[in-house]
Parts: sequence; C-alpha cells; structure tokens
Amino acid sequence: MELTPRVNVQRKQVLLASGMLAVFFYVLHILLGGILWKGYDHFQQPISDLTATGAPNKSLMLAFTTLYGVLALFFALTFTLFEANKHHKFVLWGGIMFVTLHCISIAYGIFPEDLPNAASTFLGTMHLVITALIVPFTIASPLLIGLGFRKERSWQNVGFASILASCLILLFGGLTAVFYLKQWPYFGIVERMNMAILQAWTFYLSYKLYRNQ
Repeated sequence: MELTPRVNVQRKQVLLASGMLAVFFYVLHILLGGILWKGYDHFQQPISDLTATGAPNKSLMLAFTTLYGVLALFFALTFTLFEANKHHKFVLWGGIMFVTLHCISIAYGIFPEDLPNAASTFLGTMHLVITALIVPFTIASPLLIGLGFRKERSWQNVGFASILASCLILLFGGLTAVFYLKQWPYFGIVERMNMAILQAWTFYLSYKLYRNQ
C-alpha cells in the first residue's frame, strides 16, 4: 500500500528547495542585524541577541527568523513525508526528528532572549528551556539520516556528510554551552561555528534532494 502522499513533481522541487532558501534568510538576518545594530559584536554576542527583548530592529530581525523557521519547517515536512520512505527506516526517524526540531524552534519568536545585564524574565527563561529541548533533536536528526543514507551506495556521500555534521554539532554545541556558562570571550565565534554546521548541512541536504528529482 502506498503511504507516501502524491504531489506534483515541480511543486515538490520548490518545497525541497525551501531548505536552501531558509538558510539564505537565516544568514541574511545575522549579517543585516549586525550592520543595523551599531556596536553589535559578532565575536562576543550570541545570534539570539538580535531578536532579544529590547534589541534594536527586533521586529525586522524577527520577521527574517520567522520566515526562516517556516521555510525550514516546509523543507523538513516535505523531506519526511515525500522522500524519507524511499530510504532506510533511520532516514524516516531522522526526518521526524528534523520536523520536531523546527516545530520547537518556531517558539523562539514567542520567547525572546533577555539581553546581557538585563533583568531575567519568564520569556527569557523559556528561551533557554527551548534551546535545551532543541539540542538532542539537532544532534539526532543528521545522525539518523546519515546512518540511513550510508546503507545506500548512491547516497553514501550525503550519509557521511550528515554523520560528520552531527558529530561537529555535538562538539561545538558542547563548547558553546561551556563558553556560555564560563562567560569566556569569543562566545559568538563558537556559537556561529555550531550554527554554521547545521545551516550548511541543511543547505547541502536540500540541494541534493532538489537535484535528485
């Protein structure tokens, strides 16, 4: 019995390309936010400062991150519903993790971060809770997808890249947490390395799936 929903091929291509487009808007919000916020330090400050309570241009930056979240969720859903069943079951479970990751991340727009030295708020605390919830899904998603793809000769390169991405996210995610708790300098660089790996993997997966149609 066919469990995969039918969808127009061209429409599916557009939805699969939404992963690449999502990454574009994510990078744009970081670059544009840093330009508009005079004195913002990419080396020291977290990315989420750009959409924190009291941040300048918060509404504009939040529009970009919301667009990123919606596009990334479209990509994750399209991959899981229309592509994952064609591969090993690990790919499907990884896709489910991927969808869960982006469903949770949309809540960032509801619970903005507190700026450094600002009084702690419920919204800011929830921002940290959401981050803690996202971490295991961020690591497990590329790992499971990679393990599944590694079982197919034509997808082994994507599988290797996915497993590597998972390992690097674990490494730099752990370093990000240490730098944050210890309040060490150059936290911004370490966090950006972690996010760059996730976004690069998302872009690569989106590109490969788009080209494979």
